[in-house]
Amino acid sequence: MDPSSSSIDVSPPPVVVPSGSPPSTLFEPSGISVHPTANAFADSHGRSLLLRGINVSGDAKYPRVNPLAGTPEFYDVSSVSYTGRPFASVEEASEWWRRLRAWGIGVVRLVVCWEALEPRNMGEYDEEYIDYLLEILQEANAAGLLVFIDGHQDVWSRFTGGSGAPLWTFHLVGLDPKTFPDTCSVALDTPGTSSSHSTPSGRLWPTNYSKFGPATMFTLFFAGEVYAPKAVYSGHLPEFQGENIGFVLRSAYIRAFAHLASRLSSLPNILGFDPMNEPHPGYIALSSLNFFNETTDLHLGHMPNALQSMSLASGIPTSVPYFSRSWPHPSKRTREDVLNEERVSAWLPGRKDIWLEEGVYVLPGDEKDGKVTLGPRGVAYFATHPNTGGKVDFEKDFYVPFLRSFKLGIAEALNDSLAARWMFVEPVPNLGPPSWERGTTTPVAEKVCYSPHWYDIRVLYEKALWYGVSFDVLSLASGSRKLWKHTYIGRNGLTANYADNFKRFITHLETFRPNKPTPILIGETGIPFDMNLQSAYVDGNVHVQLTQLDAIFHGMEKSLLNWTVWNFTLPHSTTATSGATPAENQTSATIQSGDGWNSEDFSLISLHANRTVEVPFHGTSDPPRDLETPLNRAALFGDLYLGGRLLPALLRPYPAKTAGVLISSEFFLDYLRFEMRFIANSTPPLGFTSLGLERTTEIFIPVYHFSGRDNVLTIAVSTLGPEENFAINTVAQASGKTKTGIEWIWDEVEQGLVLIHEERVAGLEVDIVLRAILPGEEDQAVNKNWAGALMNMFV
Repeated sequence: MDPSSSSIDVSPPPVVVPSGSPPSTLFEPSGISVHPTANAFADSHGRSLLLRGINVSGDAKYPRVNPLAGTPEFYDVSSVSYTGRPFASVEEASEWWRRLRAWGIGVVRLVVCWEALEPRNMGEYDEEYIDYLLEILQEANAAGLLVFIDGHQDVWSRFTGGSGAPLWTFHLVGLDPKTFPDTCSVALDTPGTSSSHSTPSGRLWPTNYSKFGPATMFTLFFAGEVYAPKAVYSGHLPEFQGENIGFVLRSAYIRAFAHLASRLSSLPNILGFDPMNEPHPGYIALSSLNFFNETTDLHLGHMPNALQSMSLASGIPTSVPYFSRSWPHPSKRTREDVLNEERVSAWLPGRKDIWLEEGVYVLPGDEKDGKVTLGPRGVAYFATHPNTGGKVDFEKDFYVPFLRSFKLGIAEALNDSLAARWMFVEPVPNLGPPSWERGTTTPVAEKVCYSPHWYDIRVLYEKALWYGVSFDVLSLASGSRKLWKHTYIGRNGLTANYADNFKRFITHLETFRPNKPTPILIGETGIPFDMNLQSAYVDGNVHVQLTQLDAIFHGMEKSLLNWTVWNFTLPHSTTATSGATPAENQTSATIQSGDGWNSEDFSLISLHANRTVEVPFHGTSDPPRDLETPLNRAALFGDLYLGGRLLPALLRPYPAKTAGVLISSEFFLDYLRFEMRFIANSTPPLGFTSLGLERTTEIFIPVYHFSGRDNVLTIAVSTLGPEENFAINTVAQASGKTKTGIEWIWDEVEQGLVLIHEERVAGLEVDIVLRAILPGEEDQAVNKNWAGALMNMFV
């Protein structure tokens, strides 16, 4: 045969397809406690734990049948059900729980809305839905996943443009949500322009927090007794007769989730509860009825202030400013319009206007042409306590007491059950950390986790990212004028920017639980996949999305944070095609994509967006690209990574269980290099009994990055000798031992690296480096930094 015609075998080396779930990320929930000396979780062996996972799911914010906002069907809750969210069947749940475990996910934040539990009437629970949750969570337990329940809401309810509370909560206080669009009590999509991607409010949904509907409901929920003492329950339940509606709302909420807790109490994998997603004070502590803070409260479209909102809700035509997008400020006032000229009232017939009754405002003498005026307490009605006159602190006076009541309600429901009792406490957005300790004495080892959310708010607002230059937007929004201090250059700068943002949360512990070790778990963070005009769906280039997600994860790693990324949504889809013209993703856009809620597009799983998925669920397509590099490695592993997006950034090695105090842990994606450092445990660790694993460190090593490649493992122990290198060349299993007393075991089937240190290592620093050998890796990384930045300039 002519040698010139012979072919060269360029097929990739064989890889290992894991047959089961990685032991490193299997945790015993009942044994998880607060680490005695670090802001971390610990297991019963005294090992530091890292809990990393995902929110399930974005489509659990809305019912199985989800009518478009504003239609008659939207307000018909006679047959509303969330059964089938987030999985169509128990079998589907089992499949995906096991797949997620194989991806290195150890914990799930499960989205559960109040409306899903109690959709039609107070005290009447949807037991079919709760039975369904019990079944899918039994499968999560069988797969080895920890789960904590997220009491999810956004701007109070889907009837006010978000998710969360049932329709009957509005009726309880005397409001009619059907009138909200006419009274500017909320911004909703109109039925003629809305779509299944953008309903119920499209990209205007955050503006609803300061509008009458949500603001009134949050105010009454947290502080009805203080600011609306005349608003008392008049329904059919005897136990609540004469009680303030704020107390009734809080009681109903806590009872609903306590009922769920009691039904799930037999499950040992239930880690705890997050009482309320992104709580909001409503009008509480508002300094003036005449304005909202344009820096913290997004202003777009018609934006009435509190007094104007109350006027509109009472049926009085009112002139309201309209805001448009601008630069450098997010928006600016561009006109004024008179709204509600039809004189529609937001209050149900026969029900009293709560704020009028309390004297917050006074009706005009001339109802035809007059304007409402302020009541006797003036513009600061909600800024001070009406009885004491003192300044109100929303977190101290209302939010933390609610959290403690919720915690007590869950504990009573669980009683002596197997489920754990961790509380994942979120700070109020824009207010900083609450003081969990103030005025109380709590045990050092109380199972409380600080669980803030973080997003790059500029990227969310603009749906665009150029990482050539990025800014610490939170610092600038807080009033800092040191622009250069908060300016970051390039991809490495983006990571540094995000790392500085996440580092703030560690300082928050000084307020939240001073002088007491407290773990931090970032409950939500993520990236809008539809940034830069949804171009990734058109050309398949996911470089910018991949860069931002990696920067977020790496930024959290630098502070040793736990996290649950937002989110997993199986029905995620797009209407874009390869021939489409890139466009903004919003109501009535020519192409739309997302998780099926308010034009949000965060899901890291998609069964219906092939151009961004390495292993598509149906059909075939070209793989996504990182600039010009195809992302096709997932195809080597069969259906293990089915539907996964941005897998290079999502699948990261990390020390799930460290036999000591973790000092650092980072994954450098460009170089496929993992580094960690820890101070080794003694036997037994301080405060724990010797149980056999106290000197065993378990690291999750994703086969996606390291299987079928030549790898080098470097181990060093301070003062005991020089670093030692071990070659692990495309083998599924390997092991060895250092001269300094550390045994190591490499197992690609279990996606793990296990380290067992001798007693002589106790108290010393151990350094671990694992890297895959890639030809030309440094040149590739440099090229990616510059080429990506230049390319991104023109998107």
